[in-house]
Amino acid sequence: MRVYLKRNLAGYTGTVDEAIFYYNPKIRQTLMRPYRYPTLNHNNERTRSIMSNLKALNPSQGYRNNLADYVMYYNECREYYDKPMVGWNNAWLKMMFALQKAMPGQVDLRTITRQQITDQNLPCDTVKHALEFGLLPPVPDNGRWTNPI
Repeated sequence: MRVYLKRNLAGYTGTVDEAIFYYNPKIRQTLMRPYRYPTLNHNNERTRSIMSNLKALNPSQGYRNNLADYVMYYNECREYYDKPMVGWNNAWLKMMFALQKAMPGQVDLRTITRQQITDQNLPCDTVKHALEFGLLPPVPDNGRWTNPI
């Protein structure tokens, strides 16, 4: 539902009573929706365990910088213009879930460790290796991102 405000509060976001207000930049409108508490199921627990394990992997600062550079090149490509990435963690999650999809019997994101990544030489050990394996969409000038996880 579109919201019409008497005073020009273009960036108004937040909650009031049982409603959530947010600004949608694509249509340049403030929208409102009713607040609904999400229903919890077994997938919520699975997602929570995956995300907490991926956070515990804690990639090195050089690896994060490589992912940030990758995101900058990715966002400059015309073919990915409609699906931008905001930060390095978007590329990190995209790469890790693509790894699990590519190697379903070998990789479980709930239990993966840095030791397993290095011992099994998994393609997420460097950003360059992930691009060569196809875990991330290709971008130009991708041969220099070699910092280890």
